[in-house]
Amino acid sequence: MKSTIFQPVSLAIGLRYAGARGDNRFASFISLFSTFGIAIGVMALILVSSVMNGFEGQLKNRILGVVPHAIVSDSNGRLADWQALQAPLAQLPHVQAVAPLVRAEAMVQGRGQLAAVILQGVDPASYPAHDLLRNSMGEDRLGTLRAGEFKVILGVSLARKLDVLPGDQVRILASEGSRYTPMGRTPSQRLFTVSGTFEVGADVDDQVVFVNLEDARRLMRYPAGTISGLRLWLDDAFAVDGLTQQLPQQGLQVTDWRQERGELFRAVAMEKHIMALMLVLIIMVAAFNILSALVMVVLDKQGEVAILRTMGMQDSAILRIFMVQGAWSGFWGALFGTLLGLGLAWFINPLLQLMGLNLYMAAGGIGIPVSVAPLQIVTITLGALAISFLATLYPAYRAAQIRPAEALRYE
Repeated sequence: MKSTIFQPVSLAIGLRYAGARGDNRFASFISLFSTFGIAIGVMALILVSSVMNGFEGQLKNRILGVVPHAIVSDSNGRLADWQALQAPLAQLPHVQAVAPLVRAEAMVQGRGQLAAVILQGVDPASYPAHDLLRNSMGEDRLGTLRAGEFKVILGVSLARKLDVLPGDQVRILASEGSRYTPMGRTPSQRLFTVSGTFEVGADVDDQVVFVNLEDARRLMRYPAGTISGLRLWLDDAFAVDGLTQQLPQQGLQVTDWRQERGELFRAVAMEKHIMALMLVLIIMVAAFNILSALVMVVLDKQGEVAILRTMGMQDSAILRIFMVQGAWSGFWGALFGTLLGLGLAWFINPLLQLMGLNLYMAAGGIGIPVSVAPLQIVTITLGALAISFLATLYPAYRAAQIRPAEALRYE
């Protein structure tokens, strides 16, 4: 019965203390300052997390749209009887498309310039329509890669570096397929005609070139019907871990994007975690301000607490009064910080354009990429509330330990 009566009283008194300025102006200032601190920390954490999510998603879509998610081949990096594997591989979880691929390291020579690239020999007919490369070209330039015509598609950055345009010729040299001559070991080489360019707004624009599957096989001197492997497109590039255990035949192996680009994404993930940690520290500093303000309020309200104790209020009720007061500051800080963070995340590009700033430009659009994750927002908000609540425990405990006789001795 007492709990039913006293709990609303504790809530009412706690909210009254939270809303009243009182005689201790400094404690009120510290409490208000802590509310703003939590709001700024939550806002910054939401904004930075959303921007980092956007950059990570953009890297994932653009780089992994050109770099194969996974390649299935044998232990020698070759695959002969690959037609029988296409259908079983297409049935694996997360696999969206399967296509043959000839892949090798090569050199491309333009007008006096030489660049190291990854050569991808592809079959335009089996290339999926949803692929980023096909979409970034604006038209079906992959269809220009017809067998026997020895045409090549370069990234815009690479074409600029080599100083070539569509219709110009470049020389492609590959160490795989090299042979011995009286002059020593010479790489396999051939002139290719540039049939088009692509641009996805990432470093792969100057690192990857595309030729026809049969032309690449001739350049590499592969036996008839042999390819480097079957390229797999996944609905989520990060879902490659389980592929090895699900292969339809023994002796096959999976080479995935992490061997080539894993370090980049690990660096991005580490940067996200470090920035999140720094911003969480801002919220914790603001929570310590709540603790400091509550300690001063407890000292200022000793007489009132003693009177409440003499009227029969239990220790738990006193505890709840000051927990409500401290959590009130954390609640408003988390609420305003969440609203400000979401507003800035959604309207950051229009605001930057209004100020005449263009901090980031990439192919396909202008502006900072932003991706708001609802679960992440909820976690940040609840985390700020939890930190604020924990900061109230010690001052509330001190208030509950006040003894009426000692507190009223000098009143």
